[in-house]
Amino acid sequence: MRSLRKLIVSVAAVSLTVIGLSSAPAHAVPSTSGSQVVNFGDAVEPEATGKWRIRVSFFGRQGEDIPLRQGDANFGYVHIQDSHPINDTSLNGFIDKTLESGNYGRPQDGKVVVRYNTGTGTFRVVFTEREDSRSRDGRPVGIITAFME
Repeated sequence: MRSLRKLIVSVAAVSLTVIGLSSAPAHAVPSTSGSQVVNFGDAVEPEATGKWRIRVSFFGRQGEDIPLRQGDANFGYVHIQDSHPINDTSLNGFIDKTLESGNYGRPQDGKVVVRYNTGTGTFRVVFTEREDSRSRDGRPVGIITAFME
């Protein structure tokens, strides 16, 4: 089921980008209300709310499902902005480029660290593919943090 969802979401993301319905990075699919782009994972599972709400969906080089959730002080968008403030456009672009072209470390304690040399610094994304039943959407927790080192 998870592999099928990854395939469907990946195909949808690429298809919508190709036909011009997304202004987001090539591997990102916005998931905000009022958006032109639909998060196809929501059609299968109930929509996540609160800290589990998915802001943007990203995909790793191997097709990993890596959502950026609203989060809280410990993970996700809120954690990133509290600890390492960056505007949304730059954040999404750096995350996308890092996941697409960065150097993936070996998973450790269920977390993967990916680094990408931007030319002015190294951007780091830490994510997990671990699922949490509290999300109610069947997708991984996703991005824990992302920042310029």
